[in-house]
Amino acid sequence: MEIKYKYIVIEDEPLIRKNTIKKIEGLGLPLTLVGEASNGVDGILLIEKEMPNIVITDIRMPQCDGLEVARFISRKKPDIKVVILSGFDEFAYAKEAMRNQVHNYILKPVKAEELKDTLVEIVNHFDAKSQKIRTLYEKEHDLSQEEIYTLMVNYFKENYMQDISLSSLADSIGFSQEYLGKVFKKIACQSPSKYLTELRMNEAKQLLTQCIDLEVGKIGERVGYRDSFYFSRVFKANVGMTPSEYRLNGK
Repeated sequence: MEIKYKYIVIEDEPLIRKNTIKKIEGLGLPLTLVGEASNGVDGILLIEKEMPNIVITDIRMPQCDGLEVARFISRKKPDIKVVILSGFDEFAYAKEAMRNQVHNYILKPVKAEELKDTLVEIVNHFDAKSQKIRTLYEKEHDLSQEEIYTLMVNYFKENYMQDISLSSLADSIGFSQEYLGKVFKKIACQSPSKYLTELRMNEAKQLLTQCIDLEVGKIGERVGYRDSFYFSRVFKANVGMTPSEYRLNGK
């Protein structure tokens, strides 16, 4: 089954935004649009909500420009690939974009061929990453303890928003749950369940302070807790206050 990579487009000019999406849709690449925004602030909220693989953004926009979006992604979501579209052929912009690990800086009017070349590079990057993970799965018992640990960390980071457990990972790669727990604790000095909980709590704290309009229950769902009461209980046990109290305190 072909993997579809998620992308969003951030552009304050509606016609340009629609035209950019139309060009991308016409390229025949394994990409699916999960949202669009007209400014950087809404764009960052959309990134938090949809967790796309690719962000295509204009550079000059109201409230928050494309470089601010790129800085946010570089700091908080470094696995996301960023493509900046700009009508300004200025070295300072391009230099700042590269500093924030932007994949490419494309000048407007955007040529379909240049956009395609850029997106093909990104798709190939993600395909290679997915193949590497599949290869690790296939190696099964040939994995070293370090590779097993890396596989577990990547699995948790990529799936923490789902209802997962150590047993589900153990079933996938053919090791016992006990052995995986032993390996993880040896290298990380903490249990896999503790690591997964901390990962979820850190993401929940970001969402609580950055997505003010998002209900606590929805935030719980986005970090892997379908039961909002259970999410609140776990959050308080780990953070020392309820999600609502944490949000009010503006931590």
